[in-house]
Order: sequence, then C-alpha cells, then structure tokens
Amino acid sequence: MNSPFIITRPLQAPEVLGRTAGTDWLASNLLKGQHSVVWDNPKTGKSSLINKVLMQIRKAEQDPVICKLSCYNIRSENSLYASMVNALIGSIAGTLGEWEKITKDLLPLSKPGIFVPRIHEQEFALTFDTCPDEEGVRELALFPGEFATYLHRPVIMVMESFHTLLPAFGNESRSIFQRIVKTWKMFDRVTFLISGCGSVTSTGYSVYRELFDVRKPFHGFAEYIPLGTIEEKEFSDYIIRNFAKAGRVISRDFAEMIYRKMEGHPYYVQYFADLCFSNTKGYMNEVMYLNGLEELMEIFRQPFELICRDLTNPQINFLRALADGVEQFSSREVLEKYMLNSSANIYRVRDALEKKSIIEIIRKKPEFIDPLFRLWFKERYCRTYWIQ
Repeated sequence: MNSPFIITRPLQAPEVLGRTAGTDWLASNLLKGQHSVVWDNPKTGKSSLINKVLMQIRKAEQDPVICKLSCYNIRSENSLYASMVNALIGSIAGTLGEWEKITKDLLPLSKPGIFVPRIHEQEFALTFDTCPDEEGVRELALFPGEFATYLHRPVIMVMESFHTLLPAFGNESRSIFQRIVKTWKMFDRVTFLISGCGSVTSTGYSVYRELFDVRKPFHGFAEYIPLGTIEEKEFSDYIIRNFAKAGRVISRDFAEMIYRKMEGHPYYVQYFADLCFSNTKGYMNEVMYLNGLEELMEIFRQPFELICRDLTNPQINFLRALADGVEQFSSREVLEKYMLNSSANIYRVRDALEKKSIIEIIRKKPEFIDPLFRLWFKERYCRTYWIQ
C-alpha cells in the first residue's frame, strides 16, 4: 500500500501535527490586521503551518480574501508589483469578464492586456507590452489597498519565499524594500504574512536579520511568529497510528528513537518513518530501523558530499570538532587536535560556515543547522576523513 507518511509536498491543514499555540497566535494576528512573519530553516514546516492557519481563518466568521504568492521567480520591483496584482485578481476572478472589469476599474493607467488560456492547465494573467510609466507602476504598487477597498473586504496577502527577493534585488535591495514598506504601511485593510528561510548573506547576516533587524527596512513592520517544535509524544503517536493503519506494528521505543535521531525535525522524521514503514511487513525490529537509517543517509549522500566538497580543510576540521561535541574551541588541546591554528582562525572559519548556512550561532554557541547532515558528517564522512 502507499505510505501514510508525507514527504513530497507541504502538509494540508488536517495533516499538520501540533504547533497549536503558534497556529492560534498567527490566525488571531491575521484576523485582527497584524502583519506577521514566519521565518525558519528549510523543510521545518513553514508552508504546512500556513496551510493550517489559513484553513482556520476560512472557518472564522470573517470573510477575508486570502491570496498566496511565491516570490521565488521575482527578479525586480516592478515584477513584484505585477505579480501581486495577478495573484490578487486571480484569487477572486475566474472568467474573462471578471478580469476585464477589475482591470478596467482599477488599472486605467498601467493598461495591461489579459492573457486568455488556451488549455486547462494555464490561467488568466495580465500582460504588459511595454513597461508602465511611473504613474502606472505606482498604480500597480498601490493595487492591494485599492483592491480591498473595491471589494469592501479585508485582504490577507501571504508572501512565500520572501528571502529570495534580497539577492534578486541586488545592490538596490535596501532602497527597494524601503519603498515597499512605505507603500504597504499605507494600506488600510491589507494584512501581510511574510514567510521565508533564514539563509545567511555575504555580509554574515541572515536574510531575516537583513530585513527585520533594528535599522533594517522591515523593522517593526511585522510580528515574528516562531514555529515551535512538535512534541515527541505527539509525533510518536502519529508514527504508531500510521503503522497501525496498514496492519503493521512499531513499538513506542522505536517511534521515539526515530524522533530523537532526527532531533524532532519534521521533514526528516517523516522521511525516516516512511523508510522504516517500507521495510516493515509485520513488526518492526532493530534491523529494519538500522536499514531505514542507512537508506536515509544514502538518499542524501550526494547533496551532503557536494556541501563538503566546497569546504576548506580548516572548515572541515571545525565541523569535525563540533560533531565531536567540542565546546571550548580555543583551548590549546582542541587547536592542536583539530589543526585549527588559533582563536582568530576559529572565528574566521565559524563565520564562513555560518555564511554557507551550515551552522548557526545559538546563545553564542555554534550548532549544525541540519540534523541529518550532522549525523551523516559524523558517522559517514568523519570515519574516512584524516586531518592533514
């Protein structure tokens, strides 16, 4: 039978485990018009949480227009505004007549054309034969607020993959984001939910800090909603329940071992449980658990090898020390054992690894961002690596 564990797509609302407090907090924010931001590492469940929140909002008595836009392929300020307009119109208009009416009423200056789909998979979309003039661009930028007023309904604008805009806008990013924030603050009935991954930029700051830190463009604009963890018992119960649906049995001990081995990382827990499920015909045992773990590390071997290929020897040595549980990196014993040379060199290496989004600094201590990479690095890479 098909596996009950989901690893190929974001979870739909009924499938999302835990995080009830964060869900209620975020849903309440959006319903009362408080801009919010959800920011975390890749594959930690941001999209799944948002799906759960939006379902909760749809069940509320209020009737906001909910619009989702992924920013992954947006490369300019004008493109952002045009994409938002397309997404907003598409969220309520399903016929050519509806698109034409909204365009005529709200976009007289930019005067876009309308692409009419010829096949089922395509969608209506605005087209621009020439770039709109300054007034036309401003019309597009102000469209979300005008749209909400036009419909007499609040609008919730979900901006996913927002972190991709920072490198896309390049050297002009700060001035562009300042204009964006200034414009968005003017809207009366539009609430933004910003979502992204906290990768580290060339300056050593995470994208989140580059945008939302003090003296940064989005500082004070949105309230940060942490994802939080999924409790071990809830995830273990979920694993046991899914095995039972197929007439298979996994003990609580093994379910908890899966959770702990992946440090509660939701994507990896699902993936590991899926492999164990596939290996089990009746009762799961230790051999099936170990086989599932080996398969998981083999599946991710190639991308992990590519990460290590681009690291210098000092960076590898630092990660080896970190994987071994070293805390006092500047001690003479550690400097000699791992050939880290000096305290100054340690700081340079640490900063480089942080910029490459391999480690993060939590309470002034370095930690691996990816728990499976940490496990693979320690148990696979370091077994055959020799310090030069």
